Amino acid sequence: MRSLLRGRAVGSVRTKLLLIIVIGLLSAGIVECPFVRVATPSFAQQLDAGIIQKLKDAVVLIDVDLALRGGDATGGTASGFLISDQGHIVTNAHVVALTTQDEFGGTLVAENRTVQVIFHPGTPQEEAVPAQVLRENHDLDLALLKIERATPMYLELADSDAATETSRIYVCGHPLGLREISFRTGTVTAHRTWDDHRYVEHDASAEEGNSGGPVVGAHGRVVGVHTMTLVSKGMLTKFAIPSNVVAAWLETDPSEDPPPPIPGKAVRRLLDATELHYEQAGTGMFSLPYENGVTVYVHDYDDFLRVFVPLGELPGTSKLLQGFCAMEALWFNYVDPVGRLSVRGEEGDYELYWECQAPMGAASPEYLTALANAAADQVQRWWETLEAQDPEEPEHLYPGGDEAALTVRLKQLIAAAELQSEEKEDYFLLPYDNDVTVAASIFRGMVYVRAYTGGMPGENRGEQALIAIQLLKRNWNDSFGRLALDGDNDLVWESQVPFDFVTPDYLAILTGTCATQVASFWEAYGHVPLNEQ
Repeated sequence: MRSLLRGRAVGSVRTKLLLIIVIGLLSAGIVECPFVRVATPSFAQQLDAGIIQKLKDAVVLIDVDLALRGGDATGGTASGFLISDQGHIVTNAHVVALTTQDEFGGTLVAENRTVQVIFHPGTPQEEAVPAQVLRENHDLDLALLKIERATPMYLELADSDAATETSRIYVCGHPLGLREISFRTGTVTAHRTWDDHRYVEHDASAEEGNSGGPVVGAHGRVVGVHTMTLVSKGMLTKFAIPSNVVAAWLETDPSEDPPPPIPGKAVRRLLDATELHYEQAGTGMFSLPYENGVTVYVHDYDDFLRVFVPLGELPGTSKLLQGFCAMEALWFNYVDPVGRLSVRGEEGDYELYWECQAPMGAASPEYLTALANAAADQVQRWWETLEAQDPEEPEHLYPGGDEAALTVRLKQLIAAAELQSEEKEDYFLLPYDNDVTVAASIFRGMVYVRAYTGGMPGENRGEQALIAIQLLKRNWNDSFGRLALDGDNDLVWESQVPFDFVTPDYLAILTGTCATQVASFWEAYGHVPLNEQ
């Protein structure tokens, strides 16, 4: 299961979290509409018994069944909530979408869908009711459902702008497909712009299945609709669609909703603007053959541009030998400009990939060309490494630039992101509350974000080799960075992004991800002293 992705409905094919960054920047001015009330309440109270019961009555489990082409089927569950006394329900558009993704990231297209909403699931009062999808706006990741019954208990929308940072919030819904309703406590951590879209960022422990569920204040009114989690485990950055965006959308005419996205359309447009030769390789997937024998694949993976090359089974005739190869892959990652080697699968079926990802909003024909060319080059270098050759570092794959001038601009980005930092000679230290200190600097035109976890875990080289496989699996579950081994056999979480594509909020997410990933590593493997000390 990949991570740093959206909290998609939970189900057979939908067990991966999805990331569809889809919120447009809309006006905060709200106009009255028949089934929306906007209030500006206090956010300091705790939930009382009456509010809890109201939430239990108004928050529903959404069950979606998709009939795929060829007779196959899939399905999943998510969350939603009533917003009127006439049976109107808000959830995420990706929850009821006719497209989903398989475990490899391929796009599956359904021919039909059936939607049910379930009241009081997991209790004696459980009741399933058929629902109609009235509206779905995939640019905003919002959907409006309707059931044919009166619903006197519903939730009101608050003014999301009034939910200031550190305000207490509660995420209500059905995480991981669990039937009984769950209340997760947290705070508003930021009003953030990510990929040109506005979100209420919070730190409640929302998971897949929480998609479409309400984020409420202590008053019980909705300040947001949970939509995505940037890391599935350990990451504190969760995003909700602001209630002001929801209210503004409900005021618009349904005819203004854009049609559902066509799988692969955005990637094809990028490819058409390049000089790259490509072929269709499945729904929404494209293959790029290179003269050196490498075939690079490109697709839109949960609104990330993903460039990857399947490398087959992790080399080695035994798990130990596979582990030694995994160690080599971690060293290789340390000198990779944009990508990483990662592994998916279980013992006896480890599949190795070279891959890199960038938000679709940051993608351009030039950036796609650079990533695809890097993929072909790096895979060639990996093959040479397996043949005991010593390929040169790929300096030509870096954008370069005046590092002193870029360092000054990086300082400005850090200030704009409101990140606490300590300036050193040519880099910046950013301390986090979890005792992780992240370093940020310029390296050959890249914004280089990293934090060392320590030395390579394991009492001996054999133990380290087996752990290395698990670390490559962690790379598969990380869309922003990678674990890599430096020349001293010390382990670092790092990410490199060309400077021109980094915004203040992007930088805040990169550094926050780094801090959380390192803390998660320490929880799993402990603090191992650095070898260089």
